[in-house]
Amino acid sequence: MKMTVSKRFDALEQCVETCRSQPGTLVFPDCLDNRVLEAASQLKRQGLAEPVLVASPFAVRDKMRQNGLHRAGFTVVDHTSPSLLEKNIETYQALRRKKDKPVSEQEARELMNTPLAASAMMVRRGDVEIGVAGNLSSTAEVIRAGLNILPKKAGISTVSSFLFMLSPDGERKYIFADCAVVPEPSSDTLADIAIVSAEKARNLLREEPRVALLSFSTKGSSNHPRAKVVSEAVAKIRKRAPDIMVDGELQFDAASVPDLAALKSPGSIIEGKANVFIFPSLEAGNIAYKMVQRLAGYTAMGPFLQGFERGWHDLSRGCTAKDIFKVAVIGLCLERGNLLN
Repeated sequence: MKMTVSKRFDALEQCVETCRSQPGTLVFPDCLDNRVLEAASQLKRQGLAEPVLVASPFAVRDKMRQNGLHRAGFTVVDHTSPSLLEKNIETYQALRRKKDKPVSEQEARELMNTPLAASAMMVRRGDVEIGVAGNLSSTAEVIRAGLNILPKKAGISTVSSFLFMLSPDGERKYIFADCAVVPEPSSDTLADIAIVSAEKARNLLREEPRVALLSFSTKGSSNHPRAKVVSEAVAKIRKRAPDIMVDGELQFDAASVPDLAALKSPGSIIEGKANVFIFPSLEAGNIAYKMVQRLAGYTAMGPFLQGFERGWHDLSRGCTAKDIFKVAVIGLCLERGNLLN
C-alpha cells in the first residue's frame, strides 16, 4: 500500500511521515485475519511501526503461511504462556482490588486468557503505544476490554469516539463526535465528549478547535428538554475547560455558515466556523456522518476511541486492510501529542 502525496490525504501523509521518522509500536489482538496481516506487513515494510500479534504462535504461523508472509518477521506474543498469564492475572486482580471490586483468580484467568485483555494489558504497561482491534471482535468486546484494564484520562468519565472527516478536495477537515459509542449522552457526558474531542482536533486538524454542540435549537429557540441538555453541557465545558472555544446549542447551519451564524447566533465565539461538531445523540451523529460520507463524498476515518489514558481503538468488522492501516497510523500520531502541529 504505497501512500501518494495529495491534498486529500495531507493529514494522513503527515502521520505517515511522523511514524517514518519515529516508528511506533502497536498490538493487534484480532490478528488471525488476512486484513490485519496485510496492514501489519505494510506498516513494517514501510518502517512506520513494529506490529505485535497476540495469539498462539502456531496459529499465526499457519495463517501467515497461507498468505505467503512467512518471512514477515512479526513479533508474536502468546497470551496463554504460563508466565505471562500469571503475571496478567496478578496485575488484573490488583487493579480490581484497588477499585474495591475484587474478582476471583478464576474470573481473572478467564478474562486474561483472551487476546483482547492481554493486549489491553500490554497497552497499560507501555509495552506498546496503542492497541487496534474490532475487525473480528465486537465494539462492545473491545470497549469492555479497555474499561476493564485501561485507566481513563484525568477528569474524564466517558469513553466515546470521534471520526476524522475530510472533504473530497482535502481542503476541509472536521471532527465528528460521538458517532459510535454513547447512545443518549447526558450534559456531563456531552461535556466529556467535547473536551476530549477538542484535544484530538488540536492534534489532527493543525488549527485551534472551534467546538459546536449541535441541536435542533439555536440559543434557546426551543425549550425542549433535549435542547436544554445541550446548553447545560456548554456551560459545564466553559467551567471545566475555559480555554476551549465552544458554543451551543446550535443548529448545524448556525455552526457552519458564517452569514447564518451572524443572523441566528450573533456574537457567537465560533462565528459559524466550527471544525468540531458534537452531536446530541448517537443516532444523530451516526446518521450525519454517513450522509456526509455518502452524499457529499467525504472520507470518514475512524471511529477512534477516546477517553482512555492510552490509545485503544476499535475497527468496524467490515473494515479493509487500508482502513486498518489508516487507523494504526493516525492512532499512533494521536499518542504523540503535538507532533502534527
